[in-house]
Amino acid sequence: MANLSQEKRQRMLAFLNTIREEHKDDDDVLIALGEIENELNSKKYGLVWERHEEAVDVQMRDNIPVFTECVDKEITTTTGGVNFLLEGDNLHSLRLLEKTHAGKIDVIYIDPPYNTGNKDFVYDDAFVDSLDGYRHSKWLSFMYERLLMARKLLSKNGVIAISIGYHEIHNLMIMCQELFDGKQVVAVTVQTSGGKPNGSFNISHEYVVFIAPNDFKPNPSEDAMNTYSSPYHGMNLATFNQTQRPNQAYPIFINQTGCIVGCGKSLQERIDDGTYSGELQNFVFDYDEAPEGTVAIWPVTAKGEPCVWRLISSRLLSDWKEGYIKVVSQNSKTNKNRFAVQYLSAGIIKKIKSGELESYKISDSPDIPTIDVKSYKTAGVEISTIWTDKRFYTTKGSNEIRDILGVKKFSYPKPLDLISYILSRITTPTSTILDFFAGSGTTGHAVLKLNAEDGGNRRFILCTNNENNICEEVTYERIKRVIEGYGDTEGIPTNLKYYRTDFVSKDSDSLTDELLEHIKEMIQLEHGIKLDGNQYFMVLTDEEADKLEQEWDKYKDVKALYVSRNVLFTTEQNMLFSNVDIHIIPDDYFKFELQEVGEAW
Repeated sequence: MANLSQEKRQRMLAFLNTIREEHKDDDDVLIALGEIENELNSKKYGLVWERHEEAVDVQMRDNIPVFTECVDKEITTTTGGVNFLLEGDNLHSLRLLEKTHAGKIDVIYIDPPYNTGNKDFVYDDAFVDSLDGYRHSKWLSFMYERLLMARKLLSKNGVIAISIGYHEIHNLMIMCQELFDGKQVVAVTVQTSGGKPNGSFNISHEYVVFIAPNDFKPNPSEDAMNTYSSPYHGMNLATFNQTQRPNQAYPIFINQTGCIVGCGKSLQERIDDGTYSGELQNFVFDYDEAPEGTVAIWPVTAKGEPCVWRLISSRLLSDWKEGYIKVVSQNSKTNKNRFAVQYLSAGIIKKIKSGELESYKISDSPDIPTIDVKSYKTAGVEISTIWTDKRFYTTKGSNEIRDILGVKKFSYPKPLDLISYILSRITTPTSTILDFFAGSGTTGHAVLKLNAEDGGNRRFILCTNNENNICEEVTYERIKRVIEGYGDTEGIPTNLKYYRTDFVSKDSDSLTDELLEHIKEMIQLEHGIKLDGNQYFMVLTDEEADKLEQEWDKYKDVKALYVSRNVLFTTEQNMLFSNVDIHIIPDDYFKFELQEVGEAW
């Protein structure tokens, strides 16, 4: 039941009482009214919507989804792992991925329908337009079902990124906050165009919603790096005052050439030797106590407010001799200090001593020991919540599709640079990335691009339907050309398998045998390998084990055997196969479905 305002709820309860008086002798009516009243009085928080059942849910009542490999679409260009393109409704694919990848997906990126009302969202084979009274609840039902499965697939430290427009951003945020309780849910605004009029407002942006663990730390971004950033910090920026740290309130004496020649007594030392007996907060910095030929500088803020140095005087002088202190001239109307004193943090000093940072002396004068570091850059670690890079404009994505395929075959594809940037911040070189709204295949392209740039071994799993031949003619064709090369662009070698969703009737007389015919696809998908009968073998029967034993001398490169639980190796076979990895094929690929129909496997 939808959320109701308190006023509306009271009106409905009053109306129920009127009906109750009119039907006080009808027990069935009174019981029904009581249930309605309880529902109205129950408190509801968060997002509430009308749940809808999809045709794909109905389809799975009587049928078991399985994968069938399209061998003619396989691409093999390297000896490494395998990527996968799954054709079919993503709900079917996600259901099967639950069996192979529960808790194993490192990163999920999706670009679902935005539900603009302009026939961009198909629900139960029909477009949902702006006049549909269930437009938002249909979208929420659609997304909830898929995100619930995505949650099961995500690894402990996994991250999800979702592209979305302004039409559903508010609903999506609330849904994700409820579904992924205990994680960060943050929306980033991305400028995607120069703007297009929409009534009174010029909509020029979309959003990317990130769902990440609370301790998530993104990868540093090259785009957020400065060409040079001084490693020195201002000594006079400590927030403490002399009442809190009197041992760090002292003058520093600097000569006309910018050399530190010594320090005066701290406030604490003056209290200890009796030269100051007033209140701490009343201590006044004396600029006239400097030795001849020097000036005194005191710890004051840029606004001239007294504070304390970040280092005690002995540490300051020691660090000056080591070259870790820097003196710079300043001319301020609010600050009496003629010089500012800066310091290197302990972390920077450690990197200099270890050789991680190369240092050099900033002056030829023997009286100035100060050093600086070469090529010091600060890497952006945090993810900004506003992105305005023109590389992320939607038009760029359209141009990329045209360059790769020769024609415009997909509306509003995400630009490669946008997806590459997202993945560069949240993946590692060995991440498994899932996109179950793969569309034009930009995510797969971005994964290959990142691997080519950093030598990584990321793998992707893409899911999309084949409406209007999108999967075959756009997604697959794009990935194929990226692998093999197109125009003047060199290919990026990798391996790809193409699976299509099929169905096995639960009423089948040979259900177990039919499901066994699709075990190969599940093994390959779970382990990211190709059961080639050379490096990787599947053994489903004792007869197959016996044959492998007889022909074992033929195989020199075997890495792993994938063996059914029903197979019992002999002592000789265990010894023969002892040097290869043996994986027991889980009997739970279709365990639930077989139990449901009363069969055991």
